[in-house]
Amino acid sequence: MASERLDLRKVRLVLTDLDGTLTVSRDSYKLDLETIAALRRLEKLGIKVGLVSGNSYPVLRGLATYLGLSGGVVAENGCVVYHSGTYVAVCEPLDRKIAKEFADKFNLRESWQNEFRRFEYAFYPATVSQEMREWAELRGLMIKSSGYAVHITKNTEGKGRGVRKLLEMAGIDKSYVLGIGDSDTDVEFFREVGVRVAVANADESLKSASDFITRSPSSEGVREIVEIIVEEREHE
Repeated sequence: MASERLDLRKVRLVLTDLDGTLTVSRDSYKLDLETIAALRRLEKLGIKVGLVSGNSYPVLRGLATYLGLSGGVVAENGCVVYHSGTYVAVCEPLDRKIAKEFADKFNLRESWQNEFRRFEYAFYPATVSQEMREWAELRGLMIKSSGYAVHITKNTEGKGRGVRKLLEMAGIDKSYVLGIGDSDTDVEFFREVGVRVAVANADESLKSASDFITRSPSSEGVREIVEIIVEEREHE
């Protein structure tokens, strides 16, 4: 879709995924510093930036603080929300024993962040088998792959649940919010924002849910849409 068809003049908050979106590629954990600089430029223009991710709260809260992003945090794929000094959990906790059972049964490696999680757990490698789906369904759990890890949780609304709470806490209508992502785990998140942007190398399910698909992949795609927002804002 052409950028001129996307009206970004109303955007007051940009919410972005982390892995595969702010990183240099979908198989890297390295942040793109040029893209981070672009996001901080948004902040200087009065457009807040927040993080929405499957990562744990300590990781995202630390990143937001040190990167200078003031729009809030949604962690554990929608289960933990932070905004302006307030922390809220919006999901039912998942017993740690279930994570160990899952890892042992399917010979998976647990994410180092599981020690800091309460509501969903992550495992490697990132491929979800039919046997895993059946195991999760029998226990009333949701299971998804972010492309980085397999995630299990009781939360059936994904990142969307946390994004709704964040916008409530921020006192902002979804029509003023732009979301950026790359994977199937961002589909529910996109339902809660007014403008939906998928990077060029995003999962097809997310592209189908998007208003705009960038020409460039991952962090370069984020920078692409940020530059469009900045240009429109500076020429108002």
